[in-house]
This record gives sequence, structure tokens and C-alpha cells, in this order.
Amino acid sequence: MPAEVHGRAVPRHALEVRIRSSEGAILLARYDQAYELPEVAAFIWRRIDGTDRVEDIARAVAERYGIDAGTALTDTAEMLAWLLDEELIRLGD
Repeated sequence: MPAEVHGRAVPRHALEVRIRSSEGAILLARYDQAYELPEVAAFIWRRIDGTDRVEDIARAVAERYGIDAGTALTDTAEMLAWLLDEELIRLGD
């Protein structure tokens, strides 16, 4: 079952994830798994700082990509839920 991510949650990177940037792309490695994040997902990843809430990150997504706040929040929460399911991030309150 996919994780549920709420707007007031605070994401942070999982400590065991290794991160590499290459020509604008973000490459993540965790144990024997590797991931390459597409542009919007990489933007979201870069916004995760352990203090901004999901809604703050979604607001930045809306501004950056010129989409409405509701769509940005839904899309950001879905991306963060995937990162959470893959154990690449943790959520706090």
C-alpha cells in the first residue's frame, strides 16, 4: 500500500542514501538500488531540507512550473509518497 503524505509533514533525506548530481540530474543510491530522478522530482529532492513542509515544497513547485497550488500539492505529495515507499526519505511533523 502506498504511503500517504500530508501537507504539514516535513520530509528529510534518509541517511543511508548516497546522492550524485550529473548534468542537472539527481542520481540516488540506496544499498543495491539506484534511481535517476526526472526534472520535477529532482527539483522536489533539492527542496527537501528537513525544515520545509510538504506544502512549502508544493508552493515552490507551483511557482517554478506555473501550475495551480492544488495540482502542485497533489503531485508533490505523490512524488514524496514514492520516495517514502522506496525508503529514500523519512517524514516528521
